[in-house]
Amino acid sequence: MITVTSVKTKNVKPMYFLLGVILSAISGIMLLLSFPPYGNWPLIWIAFVPYVFAQHRLLPSKWSSLAPAIALLFWLGPYLARIFGDEGGFFFKYLGVWIAVIVFFLQKERKFHELTRYRWFILQGVINWVGFEMIRTFIPMLATNAFTGYTQASQAWLIQPVSVFSIYGMNLVIMLFNFTLAQGAMAWFDRKWQPGDVVPVDICASKRWLVGTGITLVVWIGISLFILSSAPVDTPTVRVAALQPNFPEAAHIDPDTPAQQRFQVLTEQIREAAGKGAQVIFTPEMGLAFDPKLEHTEELRALAAETGAYFFITYVISNEIEFRNEAVVLTPSGEFLDVYGKNHAFGEPPTPTAGVYPVYDTSLGHLATMICHDMNYTDVARTLTRNGAQLIAAPIREFGGVGEQLWSNSVFRAVENRVAIVFTGVAHNTALIDPYGRLLALKLNPEGERLTLVMDMPLGTGDAPLVRMGDWLGWLSLAGYIFFVVFESVVGKRAKKVVKS
Repeated sequence: MITVTSVKTKNVKPMYFLLGVILSAISGIMLLLSFPPYGNWPLIWIAFVPYVFAQHRLLPSKWSSLAPAIALLFWLGPYLARIFGDEGGFFFKYLGVWIAVIVFFLQKERKFHELTRYRWFILQGVINWVGFEMIRTFIPMLATNAFTGYTQASQAWLIQPVSVFSIYGMNLVIMLFNFTLAQGAMAWFDRKWQPGDVVPVDICASKRWLVGTGITLVVWIGISLFILSSAPVDTPTVRVAALQPNFPEAAHIDPDTPAQQRFQVLTEQIREAAGKGAQVIFTPEMGLAFDPKLEHTEELRALAAETGAYFFITYVISNEIEFRNEAVVLTPSGEFLDVYGKNHAFGEPPTPTAGVYPVYDTSLGHLATMICHDMNYTDVARTLTRNGAQLIAAPIREFGGVGEQLWSNSVFRAVENRVAIVFTGVAHNTALIDPYGRLLALKLNPEGERLTLVMDMPLGTGDAPLVRMGDWLGWLSLAGYIFFVVFESVVGKRAKKVVKS
């Protein structure tokens, strides 16, 4: 009998190892397919389960970190390479690979859970994931990119509690569901096969977590449906136009498109939009390489008077003296309002006019703008909303795969603040989003196209509770993350003392 057991162990362990590697890769693939441009949003609710199960039940303890490393490699490897593309350079294009390598060498969570008999498995797993998401918002190149909650951007019926709990609340619910299912699978595995080389999971605790998580999800969905059904139907609207000129390169570094051609296309699109009744017209990031207050000024004023529309003009100034990535509003009466400077710069010099958050009080409503990477943070849209914004422009220049991802971020900025958002790309992606995150229009074209999108947009109320509370759940998760870092260290030190004694 002893001999048979020994042979069986030798045969089974390699099979377990291989199965663990396969399951981890499946996790990564499901995570990748959950996000745009694939958009298989239900997958995110189970995507973490295979690799977490493999990490704690199939791989040997000393190789357990291979599971999350493989999952991240198959997910963030192609995901970040697609976002940054060749323009991001070698390091950023392969950033997902570097992250996977770091995780392989640094993650040692299984030992902690074995020492504590998996008592903290779900709570630590969920809090650590979301707490670290809060940490990486302080890293400019990452910010909120790849937040799990963004996969749900097309599901307005599901995301409304974000107006109270923030994007971090959505992330918490998703991770809670995944870790609860993973623990349930581990408990089933322990009871079915009774492996002697792992610390078993408490079956009763697993059942309680399954019930509690189910109730949490039902309550979340109930709140979401209630908020959405309570949305007003008679809110004031403004007719907007998003101008997508199909000039992929930034105006100041585009040798193939003369400045005069850009200006000519702009005037043509403005007249086209005005002909369709547009009252406010939005342009994409870095669409012009001159300051409209200094060049083509009278032509633009005449065009504003002719069309009777407000122009949100986004431009870039780059020379030996200064760099400015800015937006300015031109009124129908020919007045230029306060300049907005991009607040969160990445891959470009900081704009000196950053730090000011103007909201334009017009006869049509309270309007504002942010620029590109600003929407990858929660603070800019919230500050503008606190200043009274009802509709916020979100112009971008979508290099690589940025555009196909950032529209989903904009959906959450709309819901978090209860404001409408006009997301305007240079060539590939444009979206109109109402204050409840409903996509009134979403135009995605990898090949690029010239587009003048005109539609009536409901104005927001800016009364979401989160506007006042800020990212409270993100900060709470960060505090929990710090607690578990300290707690894991204490548990590890105590275990070493026991071994020595």
